[in-house]
Amino acid sequence: GHSYSPTYKSWQSMLTRCTNPRSDRYAAYGAKGITVCERWRTFENFLADMGLRPSGTSLDRRKNWLGYSKRNCRWATRIEQGSNRHNIIKTKIGGKLVVLVSEARRVGLLPRLVKQRYMSGWRGARLLAPPRRPPYFASL
Repeated sequence: GHSYSPTYKSWQSMLTRCTNPRSDRYAAYGAKGITVCERWRTFENFLADMGLRPSGTSLDRRKNWLGYSKRNCRWATRIEQGSNRHNIIKTKIGGKLVVLVSEARRVGLLPRLVKQRYMSGWRGARLLAPPRRPPYFASL
C-alpha cells in the first residue's frame, strides 16, 4: 500500500540513481561508487529502518562519500541537507563549528564576501567582522 507514498518514492529514487546507468542522476551516484546496502534492496527493510518520511524532508546521507545504509542516512529538511554538501565550508568561530555561509547570513554579511575572506586565509571571528567601508550599492 506504499507504492505512491513519499517514502516509497524516496526509496525508489535512491535505488535508481545508484543502480541504473540510464538514470540521469547515475553519474553523480552509482558511477561514483555510491551504493545501497543489501538490506535496503527491499522496501520493507528500508521502511523498518527509516520509518515513514516526515513531511518537508528527503533522504540524506550524513557522510556524502559513503553509501545508503541505516547508519549513514536520515530524513532531513532542505536546510539541513544544504549544510551537508561536499562544498560547504565549516570552520570554528568562537570555539564553535559553524557553516560559514549560514553564519554570514545570520550576521547580515554577504556570503560571497565571507567566503572570499576565508579563501584569502582569514580565520575565526575576523571572518564575520563588518566591512571597513560599506559596499558601493549601500548608498544607492
